Amino acid sequence: MGHTQVWDVDEEPLLRHFCLEEECKEVLTWFKDANYERPQDFADRMSLAKRLRELSNNCIKELKIQDAMLFALGSLHCIDFSKGQSTLHSEEQKQEVLKATVPLLSNLSLIFLKRDDSHNCIRAASLGLTFADRLEEKPASLPAKLLYRRGLGKSHAKDFPEALKDFVESARLMPEDREIRRSLEECKAATKEQRDASDDKWRGVMRDKDAKVAKGEAFVDRLRRAPRRYARAIKRRARQALADNAETLLTFSVILLAPLFACAFGFLLRLLRRT
Repeated sequence: MGHTQVWDVDEEPLLRHFCLEEECKEVLTWFKDANYERPQDFADRMSLAKRLRELSNNCIKELKIQDAMLFALGSLHCIDFSKGQSTLHSEEQKQEVLKATVPLLSNLSLIFLKRDDSHNCIRAASLGLTFADRLEEKPASLPAKLLYRRGLGKSHAKDFPEALKDFVESARLMPEDREIRRSLEECKAATKEQRDASDDKWRGVMRDKDAKVAKGEAFVDRLRRAPRRYARAIKRRARQALADNAETLLTFSVILLAPLFACAFGFLLRLLRRT
């Protein structure tokens, strides 16, 4: 049976990409309490989005990360056009939205990283790279920054091999950037250290396993040889007991056999008399 997928043309997807429903309400409440109102006009919405992004950048410089996140999400709310609205945009307007969205997502990736939220840091950078591919014109620095910040997020999550891929590509796009090169070298070292630690762990496991196997084989071998060893010990002790008690055994034998000899001797005498 087939399934029909229904698209909500009024849904605004960007804000909900990072926020749960309750979190979306909190952002919108902050937006309203800060005396902001999202305009209906396209140009006005883009202008407000730009202004909020600049305020977010200033907060990042001042290390006001919570405020930076709210301004950035407020800016995202302004350019968060529904599918129905996006359909009515001209190609020029769509490109303008993309040009505003990609750097904003790059900033959000940095903000999430500073909040120790590597999950959303990676998601913001990945979404930014997806939108960057749709740009007709884009400087190499734009995807390079997104790759770099996604690499930082993956490094924060201890996923060094995947982070290394992002750093390598970022360094390829911006080979002169010292910060990217430094992070690349640090990630290489971290990747090697993580791999070596993993190898040492498995080597330890294999050593323990080999030791247990060897110990088990030795135990089985001892069990297999035990009957023969015990038999030899019994024979040896029996011979020793006979040697130590020979005189006693001889006396005991004489006492036991004397009546038999007497009977036999008497029987022989009777036979001789009859003959």
